[in-house]
Amino acid sequence: MAGLSLQIPVQKDIGEYEEKIVGKLSLRTLICVTLGFASAIATAAAIYFWIGMEVSNAAFPVMCASLPFWLAGFWRPFGMRLEKFIPRFASHHLDDQTLLYRSGPDPSCEPIKAGKPSRKSRRIAKRKGAELREPTEQQG
Repeated sequence: MAGLSLQIPVQKDIGEYEEKIVGKLSLRTLICVTLGFASAIATAAAIYFWIGMEVSNAAFPVMCASLPFWLAGFWRPFGMRLEKFIPRFASHHLDDQTLLYRSGPDPSCEPIKAGKPSRKSRRIAKRKGAELREPTEQQG
């Protein structure tokens, strides 16, 4: 009896399901793979016909041309599609990231005096549980 456990199968969220078109590829992934191949072929053709260089010597530019499409199709940072992740990532790093908290005017609060703390306030701060005291309560 000690080793028994209850297991309940939970279905995946229906919103996360993507219909598979070819094999295990969804339409979005299939389009990304197709665009990756097309960009690799176009880059190889441009290098061969315009620059006159053998395609076998230009593997790096061909891979660099198709890499963004492969990433868009298969890479899922934090479980999100790349087109959802990039705007969030950009807004996170480009925004100010500063939160400003304001409290309402309280006439009983006086500003804390800056400078060297008194001997009494240092002793109070060293006591056990000093972190629970508020500086405004210690002034009175």
